[in-house]
Amino acid sequence: MNFPGEDIQELVSEIAAILRRRGETLAVSEAACGGLISAALVLVPGASNFYIGGKLVYSLKQRLKLSGWSETDIQNYMGPSQQVALKLARTAKYELGATYVLSETGFAGPSKDLHLNNQNSDAEVGTVYLGLTGPNVQVSTEKKTGELERSKNMTSFAKLGLEFLLTQLRLQDEKESKEIKDEKNGKDGKDEKDEKEEKESKDE
Repeated sequence: MNFPGEDIQELVSEIAAILRRRGETLAVSEAACGGLISAALVLVPGASNFYIGGKLVYSLKQRLKLSGWSETDIQNYMGPSQQVALKLARTAKYELGATYVLSETGFAGPSKDLHLNNQNSDAEVGTVYLGLTGPNVQVSTEKKTGELERSKNMTSFAKLGLEFLLTQLRLQDEKESKEIKDEKNGKDGKDEKDEKEEKESKDE
């Protein structure tokens, strides 16, 4: 397993730069990738000024219990999904208080048997579900690696999670930049209208 690799280092460097510039923080909730997302983030020198920390409880029942799930929720749990990933992210955000929380859950392999009484998932080994919650964003996605080897999937899950996070942060940047531009254009347009009306009034 080659971790973190230059590609992951580039991802976390840009994530750190965006969060620091915006004065925002990040936390993670991990499962199948076993803490590799956190490991990648703390590679950044001074990571504590944007990275709060994360949750990794590998035992399924304890993971769900510590994620705020009731006994009924746990009994009805049917396996990883986008909905589960988003719920894990929301719970961790409430507990850890970060601006953003990235969550990950999936099937790293070699088996996808979670020993559940009512497991119901057609997902293949190499499937990961990612969730992100933050200001104006509640989003989840499903990704497939096409791999069966556990260690490769763990590394890939971490990279996919970081890519997903970076994409959403970039989208937030673009959205805010557009809003600022629109606001400026609207103000400039209003100023020009006021100047025109003032000039017409003087001419009269």
